[in-house]
Amino acid sequence: MEDETKNLSSHIALLLSSLGYSYVLATYMKKGLTRVFFLLPTFYLLTIFPWYFTSSLLRGVLSFFITWITSFKLLLFCFNKGPLTACKNYLDFVAIAIFPLKIRENTHPHSASTVKTLSSIMARYELVTLFNKPYLATSLQGFWGRRWNRLSSNILRQTIYEPTQNVLVGFVGVGKARMLAMITTLVISGIMHELMFYYISCGTRPTWEVTWFFVLQGISMVFEGALKYLARVKGWTPVHPTVSNVLTLAFVSFTFSWFLVLPVWRSGRNECGFRPKILPFRE
Repeated sequence: MEDETKNLSSHIALLLSSLGYSYVLATYMKKGLTRVFFLLPTFYLLTIFPWYFTSSLLRGVLSFFITWITSFKLLLFCFNKGPLTACKNYLDFVAIAIFPLKIRENTHPHSASTVKTLSSIMARYELVTLFNKPYLATSLQGFWGRRWNRLSSNILRQTIYEPTQNVLVGFVGVGKARMLAMITTLVISGIMHELMFYYISCGTRPTWEVTWFFVLQGISMVFEGALKYLARVKGWTPVHPTVSNVLTLAFVSFTFSWFLVLPVWRSGRNECGFRPKILPFRE
């Protein structure tokens, strides 16, 4: 028990140190690819961090919040974008980078002379709304874009969707740029979920079923948008919201069970029982 506590403390200290390195160094580095280059050691650590833990559930949670979300927040920070740009001190930087938090509006960082209590510190933050009643979704676009996992949706929108759309709009026009950007975003989302499954399944060779789930959602959203446009042009009677809600949830549930639940059920394990050799130190 004492060794496990010591190891856990070492892992957390290494994570906090890497974020401190990123916060201090990025402050003095020119934004853009220069920051990305100097933050590569941090990105590497965030990638291997879940392997420090043997529980598949814990690895899955850490791979989402640390390997995926924290990495994408840092990537945005390299270009002076995203939630980390609002951080005025190291404590803010760590809290916003790791946890689903954002700094409350109309709050100010505590000065050095201010007595910091836990309540005063936490008063600076508020939880990011993760889910917005997804069971009420009446379309796939509404489900994935506005109701399901708002944390990852917002990060993907800032890191993938908007940059892709901005690059393509001058070549293919607004409509096609939005369509291609949406599909690209869902592909990246699929790859990141595939990576989470890789951690959960103790490094089992990917079957890419998880990625195909999100590719299917993206293609279906394009089809859904085209069908709605055609309905407006033809003057067809809109589908009742209740029917749309049932069809949306049925489609998501069926494809989720087929492409995500079954692969995890087949390959998921509770304990890995090993540490990859790529770790910076051995236990």
